[in-house]
Amino acid sequence: MEILDLLNKNQMEFEIEAESKKDVIKKMSKMFLNDGVITSIDKYVDSVMEREQMGTTGVGEGIAIPHGKSSVVTTSSIAFAKLKTPVDWDALDGNKVSIIFMLSIPDESESKEHLRVLSLLAQRLMDDDVIESLKQSRNKDDIINIFKNKESID
Repeated sequence: MEILDLLNKNQMEFEIEAESKKDVIKKMSKMFLNDGVITSIDKYVDSVMEREQMGTTGVGEGIAIPHGKSSVVTTSSIAFAKLKTPVDWDALDGNKVSIIFMLSIPDESESKEHLRVLSLLAQRLMDDDVIESLKQSRNKDDIINIFKNKESID
């Protein structure tokens, strides 16, 4: 499974206005709910926030990769959001976050597939060209093309 297998234009938003990390997670969870990826926003948000308490998912460069494993997740997916104004995420580099990739992971999933996807996404986000392209992105096609171009090279 590749990143593009899990990215869906229905689960991408730009210029989101949010006040906090939890607010971002709630708004992104609504994308999952509307697309049938989760069955409960509250329970999914709780699982993501529980994971955040274990350690920050703010990986640096203004990017975060929150994720939650929950019984309310019906399928693995990746939502994308670009914030209008960065929010504090307790990121590793101390910077605020404005680009978020949120992963949904079914609770019954015994597979390590989600760890592989998370690792692959983190690897991609260590590429300066990818980071710069994400910062310059203006629409959903830009996001798809960033990963399409990267995966076709590898």
